[in-house]
Amino acid sequence: FPRIFVCLTLATPALSWTSSHGHLRLTGGAARPLPADATVRAERSRQLMHNNGDVSYTISMVVGNQTIEAVPDTGSFDLLVFSSLCKFGCGNPKFLYNRTQSLNFEHGQNYQEHSFGSGKTMSYEAYDAVRAGNLWSKRQLFWEVYSADMPILIDLNFQAILGLGPPSSSIEIAVQDAWEVKEELDSLAGATSLSAGQTRLATHYYEIADLAKKARSVAASFQLQSFSICLGRSVGSPGIIVWHDLHPEERPVNVFKTVPLKGGLFWSAQLENVALGALPSGQDDSKTSLGCSDVACTAVLDSGTSLIVAPQQAVAQVNEALTKWRALSGNCTDLSTLPHLEFEMGGSLFRLPPESYVGDLSGDVSKLDPDVRRFLLHLQSPNQTRLSALQGGRDVETLFDACTPMLMVMDQDPSRPPQWI
Repeated sequence: FPRIFVCLTLATPALSWTSSHGHLRLTGGAARPLPADATVRAERSRQLMHNNGDVSYTISMVVGNQTIEAVPDTGSFDLLVFSSLCKFGCGNPKFLYNRTQSLNFEHGQNYQEHSFGSGKTMSYEAYDAVRAGNLWSKRQLFWEVYSADMPILIDLNFQAILGLGPPSSSIEIAVQDAWEVKEELDSLAGATSLSAGQTRLATHYYEIADLAKKARSVAASFQLQSFSICLGRSVGSPGIIVWHDLHPEERPVNVFKTVPLKGGLFWSAQLENVALGALPSGQDDSKTSLGCSDVACTAVLDSGTSLIVAPQQAVAQVNEALTKWRALSGNCTDLSTLPHLEFEMGGSLFRLPPESYVGDLSGDVSKLDPDVRRFLLHLQSPNQTRLSALQGGRDVETLFDACTPMLMVMDQDPSRPPQWI
């Protein structure tokens, strides 16, 4: 296994972030008792995570009797499996889960929409035997995806998303959605009678909330008390997921930093003093604040997100810094003259190199998925060259060359602290 660079450790009832110097903890609810129809092995074990172009990591899972690749995602809560029922937008059809090849498949009565930073899916409630490493569940609830709007699936080879977020959050979200629908329909009922469609919609959300209360997450079915997600230091190197890893309190002292987590729907910590550090050249030792100084922000620890997600103002400031850097002949062939991205969590300073927030995007985009092409061609980059070509009598941008911030913008709720991922 590669030399470890950073680890994210989840412990029930605590979550811990472990780096080469530190870990985080969050008090939370304990896992539910394991029912009789599920069997697991609770020994500590390691499972290889495959590196997909330094964009995502996947682990091999068995659903039914079919081996698929799944993204271990601490930022979501359910197991989604992309199915052969999906005829477009779910990736290579020959790798998708096929319910007809399983002896244990059961279909449920509900459907559900899931939203991610990379798109949306529509799924059916389903049950099958599930195994990851030496952990398994004989009858596990999962969502069988029959429709997806996720351009990332075109180029990345995974067929499932394994949600490893706080198990209770799926219940909270389902109940919250049902309550919001109820309030909206109650407000309409005073002015007009509800249509059959509106009544069915309300019933659907109530049923999803009821299912969430009764169902077992994969973590609960596996009796998962703790796990670690560890990434290799080198570019392109694999990672490791450690099931039933040591609790942070059992680790050697003075090896990791401890950062208290805030709780809520996601594994999150208080984030302070985000900034671009001083220039490595020493010509200017001042820092560029990116926020979270006067008001503390929230940092969501999400193993399923490839890029840093930040408020609009912070992304604009990074763009401005890159504009000045380009004026001094900076380019993506050498990022060593750019400052590190610095931030504080739990009173400890963390620093990420320029490669974590700047990247070089180039090539012919004409053959890419339209959604991906629109995303690339509308990046606001200070060092961007676009070339045009005539196609069908129209002037169409086909080539893209940009040394650009690798940051995604998040819509912020003004009533809540600014959020980063």
